[in-house]
Amino acid sequence: MLLNPPTASSLWDTWLFYEDGVHYLFYLASTRLDRPWDSIGMATSADGVHFEDRGKVIFKADDATYLGAGHTWKAGDKYYFNFSEDRNGTLEIFFAESDDLLNWRRIPDEESISRLDPNWYAEGTEFSAQRWDNIWVIDDEEGGYYGYVTAVAKEGPIGLRGTCASVTSPDGRVFTTGAPVIDPGVWGDKLEIGGVEKIGDQYFMFAAQAEIPLGLRWSAHHAQAAGGVYVLRSDAKEGPFELDPRQPPVLVSAPEHYTYFSRFYRCGDEMLSCHHSITPVRDIVNVYPKAGSYLAPLKKVQIDDGILSYRWWPGNEALKGRALPTGLEYAAGRGLTQAPTTTADSATFDAAGGGQLELPISYDLAKGIVFEATLAVAAHDAPLSSAGLMIETVRAWSGSLAIADNSGRFSIGAYNSYAFRAADSKAVPASSSQRWRVLIKDTLVEYYIDDAFVQAFTLPEPPTGRLVLIAESATVTATDVAVYEMTL
Repeated sequence: MLLNPPTASSLWDTWLFYEDGVHYLFYLASTRLDRPWDSIGMATSADGVHFEDRGKVIFKADDATYLGAGHTWKAGDKYYFNFSEDRNGTLEIFFAESDDLLNWRRIPDEESISRLDPNWYAEGTEFSAQRWDNIWVIDDEEGGYYGYVTAVAKEGPIGLRGTCASVTSPDGRVFTTGAPVIDPGVWGDKLEIGGVEKIGDQYFMFAAQAEIPLGLRWSAHHAQAAGGVYVLRSDAKEGPFELDPRQPPVLVSAPEHYTYFSRFYRCGDEMLSCHHSITPVRDIVNVYPKAGSYLAPLKKVQIDDGILSYRWWPGNEALKGRALPTGLEYAAGRGLTQAPTTTADSATFDAAGGGQLELPISYDLAKGIVFEATLAVAAHDAPLSSAGLMIETVRAWSGSLAIADNSGRFSIGAYNSYAFRAADSKAVPASSSQRWRVLIKDTLVEYYIDDAFVQAFTLPEPPTGRLVLIAESATVTATDVAVYEMTL
């Protein structure tokens, strides 16, 4: 939504580094869509919303098959990032350094290279190729630097050897491989580590599954889940990192992928997170570029009683440009029990079954908009009541519908003006009044309720520009309705 770099054929895994008021974005990139990932690109921003692409800063070596993502840190007066390279099915990790965060040089392999230790980690399994990928580096409170690496355990139940390796360094430049920090026997062999940070007195880890294997179906948020990003926790940097049963995944997709791979972003005194969004929806389990992937808006990381969640980052207010008309005073309804009561920024409408109230404006969704409204629901005497927003696609009164019901469930899927088929759903706090914020740009959408991030989604069909409020077995009152043009 924020950036699809013009200097690369595509963008994939992302990470950021903050210094002196500048957000430095690094992203996995490619020069051609018909070849695997081959480079790391970079962009900068003064506000974390509007990024200037600066092109490629590192390319894979000529003898490498492909290049993988990494992480950026500062040690002494130098800046470093790592990246993996594959040669004949073997991944190793290499390093680059910079004096100014803008100009990067590859550190000679003979000076710094990271390899797996075969005493702890497998050269491959029946389900996974060898993995040694993406060091996430943090300051070690005992001195030096501590890192976390995607790996596959040498020992453990077949198919459940996904783990995270540890590495240590006295200088932040040369790393020594250590023991795993996730016990084998829990996660699938293709587990991917997105990062670790200490927040308060505990360490939190992003651990991602691009697909859910048999044996891990218990971890799926939805029966059709394509994958997700999970949060593991430990009291010590050395682990063991484990999943709290109360902790839901922070990113999910179903039945295909539309978002992936969370990373932490320590931005001054704030802990944020970044990830990417995917359009069109697709299978992502390969090393080839995916055109149409974008940096998603940054999220605020919040911890409540040991549970990590995403919230609306106030810096994203910079997305909002001029206010656009809602047209609500002229809104047309369908399936309503009586004529709606409307003003320029409010509406009350009632439906015994499914009722729609269309905003009679065709918005420029290629430019992008931010929609905001408080939706209050007075439920009928019915088993289920809800309110929501439909983004019309292709046909009038039909499209992609997101609704929150009085049982505490947010669902999203296709609505044909009569029947709703939820493709994905997740738990949200049940409330008779919720403040919705919806970001829409082309086919990419993000939903927030009461400032809590709920879902990143990709529309399966092109939007027409029309928005429709929805009432299900309820009287719905929408107040403080506002639409803003995006500044992107």
